[in-house]
Amino acid sequence: MERKLSITICGDICPTKDTQEYFNSGEVDKLFNNTIEVLNKSDILIANLEFPLITGGKDVIKTGPVLKGDDHFIDVFTKMGFNALSLANNHIKDCGEEGVLNTLKICKESNILTFGAGVNETEAKKPVIIENNGKKIGFISYAEHEFNAAYSNEAGANILDVYSDFDLIKKVKKEVDYLIVLYHGGIEYFAYPSLLLQKKCRKLIESGADFVTCQHSHVIGTEEDYLHGKILYGQGNTVFGYRPNSSTWNEGLIVNITMEEDAISINYTPIKATEQGVFLMNEVEKENVFSKMNQRKLMVTNTAFLKEKWVAFCDENKSLYLPLILGKGRVFNKLNRIFKNKLIRIFHSKKKAIITQNIIRCESHNEVICTIYNNYIKE
Repeated sequence: MERKLSITICGDICPTKDTQEYFNSGEVDKLFNNTIEVLNKSDILIANLEFPLITGGKDVIKTGPVLKGDDHFIDVFTKMGFNALSLANNHIKDCGEEGVLNTLKICKESNILTFGAGVNETEAKKPVIIENNGKKIGFISYAEHEFNAAYSNEAGANILDVYSDFDLIKKVKKEVDYLIVLYHGGIEYFAYPSLLLQKKCRKLIESGADFVTCQHSHVIGTEEDYLHGKILYGQGNTVFGYRPNSSTWNEGLIVNITMEEDAISINYTPIKATEQGVFLMNEVEKENVFSKMNQRKLMVTNTAFLKEKWVAFCDENKSLYLPLILGKGRVFNKLNRIFKNKLIRIFHSKKKAIITQNIIRCESHNEVICTIYNNYIKE
């Protein structure tokens, strides 16, 4: 008779100013607090490592913050008993190839499996298969293309290739009993899937994935039952610091998948970030999280609703995104948001906007402009 198998998936984990001391000292009890009782019940424990492990390390030139942690921060993960870590995210290459290679080395020396990044693109695409209690569980992770990608001769993260990776999913599924995909993508702070994200995740299920969890968004989203599988759009943070004025940032879900004979159940454990680390939510807080998730779930198959939500979200954030695409710095960006996008209207006329729009939306133009920028940046 097969024994019950428990799989636990944590979301994004990264040291911040308020948790740095716990990573430095390895005090997992002060970092994870009573969530340890949930994590310790699992037969297979995984998470997304949202930073390269490298003592020192040279920061790359990029947009957004550079995240990293010292080599010995791996002790937090060994003490907690993590079996594998996903490295497919937008920060794994924040210290260049050196950071990726050192992370792979440190994890290997600590007997923690890795997936979603590698010394080259081929290695980054390799799944991890863990056999436990008579079951083979497959793990694959993908990131969206930012400053993180692995190439044929360069270390980095696994980027979803829509021309080949769905075939890879089909192949891996034949080798395992259950296939889990971690997708590090979607837009930050949006609690619904965009229509494109939904299309990708559904295709992952159609290709053979049994469960897909979308990380990176820093907000709890909702779920969708699709064909034989389930998609979680937005897992929220696991360990990413406490923000006093952001309730959504401080919320996250631990995914619990239980397999017993032919029965599979998927449950979520809501957690919260505090100034003293992460804790399990109380009953009232849990009920609030699940209520909002269920309300969103009712609308997740309503294409018109999702499109309306997406358009509204993009409109609300245009004062942030337009300066970014024009290469404007933080000062201009902040002023533009204060003046509600008026600076962009002054410096970026409607005619210029039409030209920019066409270059972005046309696949051929987009490929040309990306190649030009890529070569220019490397000069």
